[in-house]
Amino acid sequence: MKNFGAIAVGCGAMGSAITYHLAKQGVRTLTLEQFHLNHTNGSSHGKTRIIRTAYYEHPDYVPLMKRASELWHKIQDESGNSLIMTTGGLMFGTPDSELVSGALRSARKHNLLHQLLEAGEVRDRFRVFRPSDHEVAVYEPNAGMLFPERCIDAHVTLARNLGAEFHYNDPLLKWQANGDRIVAKTENETYSADSIIFASGSWLTGLLPDLELPLQCERQTVFWFNPLQNPELFSAAKMPIFMWQEKGGYYFYGVPDTGDGVKTARHHAGEFGQPDKIRREITEEDQLPVKEFLKRHLPWANGELRSSTTCLYTNSPDGHFVIDFHPKYRNVIIVSACSGHGFKFASVIGEIVSDMLLNGKTEYDISLFNLARFRLSKSALNS
Repeated sequence: MKNFGAIAVGCGAMGSAITYHLAKQGVRTLTLEQFHLNHTNGSSHGKTRIIRTAYYEHPDYVPLMKRASELWHKIQDESGNSLIMTTGGLMFGTPDSELVSGALRSARKHNLLHQLLEAGEVRDRFRVFRPSDHEVAVYEPNAGMLFPERCIDAHVTLARNLGAEFHYNDPLLKWQANGDRIVAKTENETYSADSIIFASGSWLTGLLPDLELPLQCERQTVFWFNPLQNPELFSAAKMPIFMWQEKGGYYFYGVPDTGDGVKTARHHAGEFGQPDKIRREITEEDQLPVKEFLKRHLPWANGELRSSTTCLYTNSPDGHFVIDFHPKYRNVIIVSACSGHGFKFASVIGEIVSDMLLNGKTEYDISLFNLARFRLSKSALNS
């Protein structure tokens, strides 16, 4: 039986970052991934990811986001790969919308650089966007995008150089806490470790069935379009990333063309199911709301579909993350339920989990992400 200091389950955004930070602290770490590296079955692929700091979801994310951005730049320097790009960001909606009011609340509380733009100002300054006269936009100049597959590769390569092991196509079948040791079994081998971290996204509930975590796996579809006209205006040098809350509460987002087309998708409003049974084929019905959105607000981007993919959100009831110790075991940490907005935080979450395992706590305020806010299974808590 091979022995490790820690086992990380999952090698997406979170698992790769956690492994890197543990390896950096000298912890002999094994990462188990049920698929190949940078697979397209989960939540960590898609060529680009938005990174933003004026966080409409809650102001408590802002200090974490500031540290995450610092760490992405450090990983970029260490790896020598381009991982992060500043484009600026626009958050559209009516003045009282959740997106606009929330972004302003975070920006003002934490003194972030930002501007509140009227619709006409947006149209003059960023010609590809067509907000309605009753809409406004919060402009965050330091927002931008990450390149997720490169980010994961960088964390994995750096962690491996520090002695970490990665086993791909080797799913965890069962695990058990025996006193202060963890025993984990796959098809290939049985491992022993001081600690285990579950960063397995939508597969988390299947690995921790006793907790009856109130999480849902949601199917998402993402599209890349060739611009109809003025393609130069959709480059990362000209077009900011954007999020848009429309009437009725529907959210859309987009990323400039970095060589694959203009990325656009609807945020949430997908089908729910089990991760291994999610419908992977994409239909015209999936594409229609995105095309209609582009017709209304980015008509020059509404060209030929270049490519598309599905991905998964693992949603908590309140839309916030889960980062906490298992209620029974202090050597088991649960990291999941990123609810469709977690990738950008992976770098700092890796640091947080490393601190939790080595010191029993973290200096960051992660009270928003605790398990106590859920009603967990009584049998799991009392057994």
